[in-house]
Amino acid sequence: MAKHRTWVEISEEALQNNIYELRALLRPETEFAAVVKSNAYGHSLEQVVPMMSKVAVKRFAVDNINEALLVRELAPEASINVIGYIMHEQLAEAIEAGIELTVYDKDTIRLVEEIARQRKQIVSIHLKLDTGMSRQGVLPQNLSDVVTLLLDCPHLTVAGVSTHFANLDNYRDPSFTLMQCELYEQCIEQIELAGFHPQFLHCAKSSAIILYPNTQGTLVRAGIALYGIWPTPDIQDEARRQSIKCSLKPVLSWKTRVIQVKSLPTGTPISYDLTEALRKPSRIAVLPIGYYDNFDRKLSSIGEVLIKGYRCKVLGRVCMNMTMVDVSSVPDVKPEQEAIIIGASGRHQITAQEIADKIGTIPYEVVSRISPTIPRVAVE
Repeated sequence: MAKHRTWVEISEEALQNNIYELRALLRPETEFAAVVKSNAYGHSLEQVVPMMSKVAVKRFAVDNINEALLVRELAPEASINVIGYIMHEQLAEAIEAGIELTVYDKDTIRLVEEIARQRKQIVSIHLKLDTGMSRQGVLPQNLSDVVTLLLDCPHLTVAGVSTHFANLDNYRDPSFTLMQCELYEQCIEQIELAGFHPQFLHCAKSSAIILYPNTQGTLVRAGIALYGIWPTPDIQDEARRQSIKCSLKPVLSWKTRVIQVKSLPTGTPISYDLTEALRKPSRIAVLPIGYYDNFDRKLSSIGEVLIKGYRCKVLGRVCMNMTMVDVSSVPDVKPEQEAIIIGASGRHQITAQEIADKIGTIPYEVVSRISPTIPRVAVE
């Protein structure tokens, strides 16, 4: 492997393990879609789509047309559903590439029907319902008008009907989720009574796949769990409590290198604004990573990295392109040795969840915002 000063490793073994683990939780009639939006949650479409294809993942969900076209190159025979918005001027390109569209407004439905009519083509659409997320989707009270319009669109086939749960991770109070499920089922009944028979009924994301098999429908959308990250620690704890077998492995490791080591006396201030000074004579290591790379500035003075199996605390402010850490307890640290930001070394592991807890966010954000300029490297 070529040397990089900062890089991300993507484990094929871990990714395929997670696919097997999640598939094992599905009912026989339920199909599996891999959500690879946002550059596969920061893991790299170019790396993960071929790995997934090796274990017969044949359906992908992406956010936009650019991602869809890239997946089409990587997996020419796959079914691809854009679950986000497609600009009207890009709809024809999406249809030409055989992309399944998500629709939820009458103007887009009319336009897709017109493009399909001109091309003398049948286009598969997924109708998105807003049952409580207050985001994309047809509101239940407007569904009748949309269904009436679809009945007048002979070039469209309703391949799927979807919704998205807003509070599913709060398993202690399922009332809002139950309300959404009820609304979703009522809407499906209305759609079917109108004569449509969608093949794919999908509302289950990662936490639903694991904890709520009754929500699986005929298709699930596996997202964060694919990458070995639990949606929340509570979901992981509840799965253990229920003795649900789901052993997820982190797919991503994020690494950088030491670029300089120096010994400094007590009282030496470190980094911008002099926010931290050494409390004792110390050795520090400079790392070529900073908030530009999405090593978050909120990790200043509280973050850690792993060097030679030791936890090393961030000293002072995280800079745009560099960060300093305390290596006083680490023997024989030298330039170009590895420093692990996310991953394991020796007895220690730093997870995306740990970083998220320190900076007040969720692990989804931690991994998806790792700079796309950082190389992603496949490892077994």
